[in-house]
Amino acid sequence: MAGRYEQNTTCEFFVTCDFCVKIMASVPQFSSKIQNKYCLAGFADCARYAYAKQHGFGSIPEDLFPSAFYL
Repeated sequence: MAGRYEQNTTCEFFVTCDFCVKIMASVPQFSSKIQNKYCLAGFADCARYAYAKQHGFGSIPEDLFPSAFYL
């Protein structure tokens, strides 16, 4: 459409996120659903994304799931 621009809808941490790279690789039957919900569209709702933005990407706890409640 004219006058519209495409916003980035992929999380900046998608290719390096341990959750996506390691954990989702072990459960491929769920990976696309979770990645579509948190990594490719609604990453602002991802607890790992929020934690990384506040504390730094390298400090994300391994056991923090995208759906966890984090302020």
